[in-house]
Amino acid sequence: MAAFMRFFLPLALLFMLALVPRLYSAQTLGWGWDNPDSFTLINYDEGGSCRSALQGFSYSPFIGYQTIALASVVGAGPPASTLDDAAIAKRYCHSSIHVLVARSYSALLGAGTVVVLALLALQLVPAQPAVAFTSAALLALSGFHLSHSQSGTVDAASTFFIYSFLAALAWAVRRRYSEGFLLALALCIAAVWTKYWVFAVFAWLALVPEPWWRYISRGFSRGRIAALVVAASVLVAAMVNIAWPQWGLVPLALVYFAIVPWRAVARPMALCWLLLPALCWLFLQVDLINAYTQGGGGGRFGSGYNAIGENKWLRNLFNIPMLLLVALGLPALLFVPKGVSKLLSLTEGQRLWVCMLPVLVFLLFMAFLAPVTYYRHYLPLLPAVALLAALGLHNTAWGQRRWFLALFFVWPAMLAWDMVSDYHNDPRKALRPWYQEHVGAQVFTSYYVNPPPGRNALFRPEFAEGDGAVLRRADYLILSENWYDTAFANELNGPLVSRQENLIKTTPEYTAFYRSAVANEHPLLELEREIDLHHFMPEMLLHRALYGNVQLFVGDLKLFRIRE
Repeated sequence: MAAFMRFFLPLALLFMLALVPRLYSAQTLGWGWDNPDSFTLINYDEGGSCRSALQGFSYSPFIGYQTIALASVVGAGPPASTLDDAAIAKRYCHSSIHVLVARSYSALLGAGTVVVLALLALQLVPAQPAVAFTSAALLALSGFHLSHSQSGTVDAASTFFIYSFLAALAWAVRRRYSEGFLLALALCIAAVWTKYWVFAVFAWLALVPEPWWRYISRGFSRGRIAALVVAASVLVAAMVNIAWPQWGLVPLALVYFAIVPWRAVARPMALCWLLLPALCWLFLQVDLINAYTQGGGGGRFGSGYNAIGENKWLRNLFNIPMLLLVALGLPALLFVPKGVSKLLSLTEGQRLWVCMLPVLVFLLFMAFLAPVTYYRHYLPLLPAVALLAALGLHNTAWGQRRWFLALFFVWPAMLAWDMVSDYHNDPRKALRPWYQEHVGAQVFTSYYVNPPPGRNALFRPEFAEGDGAVLRRADYLILSENWYDTAFANELNGPLVSRQENLIKTTPEYTAFYRSAVANEHPLLELEREIDLHHFMPEMLLHRALYGNVQLFVGDLKLFRIRE
């Protein structure tokens, strides 16, 4: 609290820097596409928590309770018939008034996360306030964080409650206030409940007495601890990978056992290290745990998340730097290794940094275990990486050079402009004039096209099978990148896509169709027009070349004339 009052003005400025662009986008995107009063849903995941609160969807209802309450305050609460009727609940939660409330609340919490990160950094690195303000500014300027803060989903809210909990716990540990621990407990419940982010519980290990830590780690150097964590993570990842042979667990287990310094550890701990692999295997047999580490085997869109098989290793490791590159920018990432080095060299405040353990555990989960790797799931990593980048920057001479600091902040601001402009220049807006030029045309559209009113029908690749009789009933086909990208490299498939059986949410037949269509090689389709996103920042151009466009629900459109 003292830090908050002391630095009130810079914190208030950071809050406003973060709030204005987030709130502006939240209250403008999707309105007026078809007429001045129209509203078009941009993100199909918006309102999921609201639908759950109305018992119309299986998800965490925590944020939904709040947005419904806020909407009710302004006289826009759900009708009584909404409860227990999934269709009515979806219609209400996707309505323009509820989406406006949900987005505005998300923008507010997104801006609040910037302040919370600064307060957390002031607890962790009190001698260097510049680290706190730099990390907060990086987060405020992050186009990726802005993109999720302007959306009526729970991702920005989840990150806010996670870091509010970590900041409260660090403050309580530092000051030893009992009231602080009660606040931390309440925020921990919110952090877990918002999106079932169970990793938050690991922060309470900061309360473990230091002698216990010395007992647990007896015989281990820092390097050996890191090696053991990686070996154990690889072993557990192999246990849940359906492409990994059972006999292949043996050499991985042997590597794990070879790292443990058996002669130096206490005997009770030796038994723990010995039983840990078996206990992990038993834990992974629980259906719920298995679902969150291995993924399902299939669904209505084709293959399930576990279809990726052995490609999961590269995908999970590749996704993290790819996401951080577009989320924070190259200049910030260059200082992260220095920040990690500085963190490892700290001799004071180490117990406070244990409060950040949930983020490390989450990083390991996303790097080795996560079967579902949509970019939005990585959002809780972003503030911690911004903190490490700031710590690294201000422990080098570059942090003292004003011209470089200006460049350091201008770069992510330009990157944010390049990323967020995708929403404001959504190709689906440019689709409206095309429809006016083709009145009366019968059009097939893929998911996420969001066409204006007209003679539209949802497309399925089966329509093009055989002689394409069903496909030829229409005049045009419009494909959205956010649907056909299942046939290409993206955050779900990873960079290796040569084996079609390893692609996610598709089938080999669907893949063959989309690839031939996008290449303009399908005999029944003639590419008439492309409405593409355009970028100028190197991070965005690199991502487009390797993984396609960044946004989940905004992408290129391909318009095809269907041949007779």
